[in-house]
This record gives sequence, structure tokens and C-alpha cells, in this order.
Amino acid sequence: MALLACADAQAAQAPAYDRPGIGFSASTVGKGVLAWEQGLPDGSRDRSGGVTTTAWTADTLLRLGLAPTVELQLGADTWSGQRIRGAGLRERAEGGDGSVALKWAPALASDTLTVAFRLGTTLPWGRAPLGGDGHVRDAGVTVAWALPADTSLALYADRQWGAEGSGWLFSPSYGFPLGEDVAAYVEAGYGEDARHMRAAGAGLAWMATPWLQLDVSFLRGLDAATADWQGGVGLALYFD
Repeated sequence: MALLACADAQAAQAPAYDRPGIGFSASTVGKGVLAWEQGLPDGSRDRSGGVTTTAWTADTLLRLGLAPTVELQLGADTWSGQRIRGAGLRERAEGGDGSVALKWAPALASDTLTVAFRLGTTLPWGRAPLGGDGHVRDAGVTVAWALPADTSLALYADRQWGAEGSGWLFSPSYGFPLGEDVAAYVEAGYGEDARHMRAAGAGLAWMATPWLQLDVSFLRGLDAATADWQGGVGLALYFD
């Protein structure tokens, strides 16, 4: 998601990053700009029926500006794993897939409203149970409003279909500043079928330099079918 509330002058030099958060920012990086976003890692933990499942992924996302309003996104689960313990089970797996997507943020006449669309697919080069099952395609949109006092409201929606089934996900979020170079947000996620989610959480982003963002975030599952905890730490860096 875009932390539009980060109003420091140095933050304004950087593009709006897609991490942290459930959704993605309502803007592109700009023509000729390369942004690198990296989980360090992100993960989840769930306990059900005496079985504890822990999963993690150091996901990498490269965003290349092809035009002022269009960018190419290349992603990879550079280090992913899953561990299952309890009820006589003791399993561990590693793997992961890649992804490719196009993102378009059309120029609007409004100074306060922004919107972006993204269409992508996974590249199933991994092995089950962590990848390799086939292509999963998704189409998403984020609409964001800049509000008074450097706050912001964003609505994200996504539709998925393919090898892992179909489903949809909706997430509202609210961003606000905590200082000149620190912003925070709260968010919720509601999804069905293959994108099932009932969760709420928050996150922080710190512009450590004019080019480098550091982040931390968490989500708390609100039903039995959603992981008890999700979250992680990461960084985002851009090259002009």
C-alpha cells in the first residue's frame, strides 16, 4: 500500500512503494526508475488442532518504470519455507515461485484522488508444496484519497484465478504521519474462496534516507481459517 501520510521532504523524492501492507500503492515509479522492494523476511504462524504451521518468504520485487504511468514488476520468492510441527507431524519444505505484472496508474485531473491497476501472473518454477502447481493470475485495483493533515484513505480489491482456484480480496487502509519521516497505517483484509482472509493489522514505514525505506507490519487473523499471525520486516530502495 502507499503510505501517503509520509510528508517529509525527503520522502517526497522517493516513489510510493508497494510494501508494506495487503494492497499496493496507487502510483507507479516513473519512467526510467528502478525500485527494489525486499522482505527480510515476511511470514505467518498458525496453530490449529495441535499443529503449528510456520511459513516465511524473503520475497523480492523489482519495479521498472516503462513510461510515466506504466511499470513492469518482476517478483521472486528468493527464500521461502514452511515448517509443520505437532500431532505426530514433523515436516519442512522450501521453494517458491516467481511473478510478472504490469501496473498502470492513469493521470487524473484530481489533486487528491489517485488510482492504479495491476494485472499479473505467477511463474511456477518452484516445487510443491511451495510453488510449481501452475499459473495463478490476478487483477487488482487501488483507489487512494489524500486527506487533510497528511492522512490518507485507500481501498484495494483483487481477483485471483488459476491453478490454486479463484477468489477475491478487499482491503481498506488508513495512513497517518508519526513524524517528519515516519508514517503508520491500520488496515483490514476480507477475502473469500482462494483468497480467504479475515484479518486486521497495522504497520510502520521509516524513510531512513531520501532513497531507503524500512518497514515493519503485522496482521492478526480473526477466524479459524486465517493464519493467527502474519507480518514481517523489509526495505525498499529506488535508483533513478
